[in-house]
Amino acid sequence: MIEAAAELFLERGYEKTSLGDVVKLSGGSLATLYAAFGSKEGLFEAIVAEISEQILVEFAEPELESQSLDQALQLFGERFLGMILCPNALRWHRMCLAEGHQFPALREALLRSGPGRVRSRLADYLGANARSGRLRIDDPGEAAGHFIALLKSEIMFGAICGDPVDLSVDRIAHQARRAVDVFLHGYSAEPPSRPRTSRPVARTLKSNPSRSEQ
Repeated sequence: MIEAAAELFLERGYEKTSLGDVVKLSGGSLATLYAAFGSKEGLFEAIVAEISEQILVEFAEPELESQSLDQALQLFGERFLGMILCPNALRWHRMCLAEGHQFPALREALLRSGPGRVRSRLADYLGANARSGRLRIDDPGEAAGHFIALLKSEIMFGAICGDPVDLSVDRIAHQARRAVDVFLHGYSAEPPSRPRTSRPVARTLKSNPSRSEQ
């Protein structure tokens, strides 16, 4: 039933999908659907929760803990980007952006069961590293939000708008590495071990001389 509902939501959108449509496609009954999920909002949240469970499996704590800090963040970043930029994930994102303002329950379910859980998992990991002295973080949840925003950067907006998405291993790794470098430059308790990825400020300013120099 969940698979049938997910297919219809992506094909028709949230508003135009009825529970009757889900029952027709899945072969179940309305009584069974209501008993299991309570409402269309409950069904949608169950779908998002199932998707987020699949995502969280990729960020299992033992695997992250076995890596150095920058390697773990790189691994998290690559897997996160690979998932949110895949065609189906982008379709879900577009649907929620288009209809979330009309259906607050839809938006809340997505944030609670999807991105919220991934961000919480990352916040737990960052908080543990802050307590061990490797990171300078007062609010792990806020720091997790910063890292996820760095990962998405300009690539997510372009993908949602229909730009071709390069999901090659090299492109994903490069995007994640940029995010890790900037994040650790701001939050690491130790000096950065790698050169910064951006050009020095002085060199950038030199390329735009003041009027007095012209």
